[in-house]
Amino acid sequence: MVSSFRRQRWLQACLWLTLPLSLPATEGGTTAFPNGGEDFMVADMPPPGLYAWLTLNTYSAHKLADDTGHMPLSGFDLQVAALVPRLDWVKPVAFFGADRWGTLFVLPMLDLDLTFSPVPGVSVKGRKHGLGDLTLGNGLHWTFRRFTMINSLDVAAPTGTYDAADPVNPGQNKWVVRLNHLGTWHPAPEWDVSYRLHWDYNFENPGTGYHSGQTLYLNWALGWKPRPPLTVGVAGYFLRQITDDRQAGHAVGPSGNRARVDGIGPALRYFLPNHVMLGAKYFREFAARNHPAGAQFWCYVVVPLGPPPKAGP
Repeated sequence: MVSSFRRQRWLQACLWLTLPLSLPATEGGTTAFPNGGEDFMVADMPPPGLYAWLTLNTYSAHKLADDTGHMPLSGFDLQVAALVPRLDWVKPVAFFGADRWGTLFVLPMLDLDLTFSPVPGVSVKGRKHGLGDLTLGNGLHWTFRRFTMINSLDVAAPTGTYDAADPVNPGQNKWVVRLNHLGTWHPAPEWDVSYRLHWDYNFENPGTGYHSGQTLYLNWALGWKPRPPLTVGVAGYFLRQITDDRQAGHAVGPSGNRARVDGIGPALRYFLPNHVMLGAKYFREFAARNHPAGAQFWCYVVVPLGPPPKAGP
């Protein structure tokens, strides 16, 4: 049985699995970026202009895995709903071989509902809703013959509501810096293979003195276009925490509370006239360690603001 302190860290960590787009990493070693947040044509940055995103994400988990993958609690139920507006600003550039520069702003709105039972007959509940943490990102885009690439830097600021005494919080009370590399390969006009690889460095939470470990994250997708407006395929992710969680100068637990989880599921994307984009996907998680294992559903819409772009995506 894990200590009550480690259990609390896990519970705080699990709340941030599903938050769309870039968010600060959690105590307990969970990734800062949402699992499954990317899919097809991830490195095909759109033409210069302003783009508004609106994403809805729901997540449900009934298992919280320990170091061995077993459930350390008598009962566990986590429900998360996130509504996430995002603004992308794409500008033309001509330096270092890049052709576009993208800036993004993300501010999620969250509803978190947690119930867990540390031992039979004892139940602890927590619910909270509000604004999460703000993320600002900047990246450069390169176009090659059949391959596009983005290298970017994100910074997430602790702007969300946070109280160290609460079991759930929209904010995480810490800064995170993220380095990203994204690629999309088009082996044929109707196929695309995409990936996003990133590394998160988490700063210490001053409210608890807890320093989450660094994480590596790979999101991948394979897409096929049966006809030009529609892409269908499969997407997935791998999360691995590569350094220990630490508090008071010591690693947390025998394994450093290192998190890992994998997920896979179907995805689709559809383009409407005037470059309006719709998408949906569903994931099931497995192979979790120090991390919840559940299922999540995503849907999103992207709308160009201002005059229509001069070139297609």
